[in-house]
Amino acid sequence: MATLIGIVELLLIGIVSVFLICFCYLVNNFKGRSKSIQYSAIISLIIFVVTLTILVVINGIEWFDDGSLHLGLILGLPALILITAAMTLVLYDESTFVFWHGLMGISAWIITLLNVIALFWMPQSQVFSYSGLTHFIHIMGGGGGLAAGFANALFGLSGQRKVAKVTGFITMGCWWGAFLLGLILL
Repeated sequence: MATLIGIVELLLIGIVSVFLICFCYLVNNFKGRSKSIQYSAIISLIIFVVTLTILVVINGIEWFDDGSLHLGLILGLPALILITAAMTLVLYDESTFVFWHGLMGISAWIITLLNVIALFWMPQSQVFSYSGLTHFIHIMGGGGGLAAGFANALFGLSGQRKVAKVTGFITMGCWWGAFLLGLILL
């Protein structure tokens, strides 16, 4: 069962990667031509993430025997899609996409916060089955990314762009690292 879940997660990561590449292509090729096409690409990304999250939450409970929502596939992957797209947009053209960057970034932060809250509903048997250095690093990555993301929002809102950029990269690195370690923990 764990092998099938790993294959499904890798397949979803591949689909999301292709979607993000297409998204970046649309944003890049239509710069300055039509804002409606750029905004349609961003809105379609948000709809894709919300739909993916809903579908996985509905079907994810059946995939796992314990019914825990604290899983990379259910909450971590949509947050990573949003934070990666937000980072791509702001690095591409900050003045045009700063609003969308903030919207997607705070959405990713909220999803990650929900992922941390979901820890409290994990069955005790699952909590005790995860132990060791890998799990500790996974927890530190998720928590560090959550703290850096909060600092990033504060620095971004206050206009400290250089510090916000650093904390943004720290957030993305921590969350991607925690997600990949989460795949190992399955």
